[in-house]
Amino acid sequence: MGVDLVDIESFAEQLDSPGTAYTRAFTGQERRTATVRAALTGSPHSHLAARWAAKESFIKAWSAALVGTPPPLNQEDIIWSHIEVVVDRWGRPSLTIHEPLLTTVTTSIADIHGEGTPSWHLSMSHDGGMAMATVIAEHSAHENPTLK
Repeated sequence: MGVDLVDIESFAEQLDSPGTAYTRAFTGQERRTATVRAALTGSPHSHLAARWAAKESFIKAWSAALVGTPPPLNQEDIIWSHIEVVVDRWGRPSLTIHEPLLTTVTTSIADIHGEGTPSWHLSMSHDGGMAMATVIAEHSAHENPTLK
């Protein structure tokens, strides 16, 4: 499990700073979704802050799944836009992990927990100047039919 909390005002200042790394942290779809959602509730900054918290929470959940082993990537090597918050047609968020990060994540988890498919459960919220997200990792082992 990973949890992250973001101060929206500080995040907005950093997001609006010229040359910030946050410019590349979000996909076009994430930015469009934040803008559309802001028309209903909050500001684009609050929705992007929640998405940033989700990305950080994903890294923490992945790291927790690998306790006792060295990290497969340095923090500097993470391409944040490869961790994408997507929503279904009802607005429920989930994570899509893009290549090549997906292979790195899947392989590192399989090395410890066996072959299988990791899934990532996401919840996000923002209120009172803060945004937060929680990600829970679940690993479903593939059954070997020859072992039955």
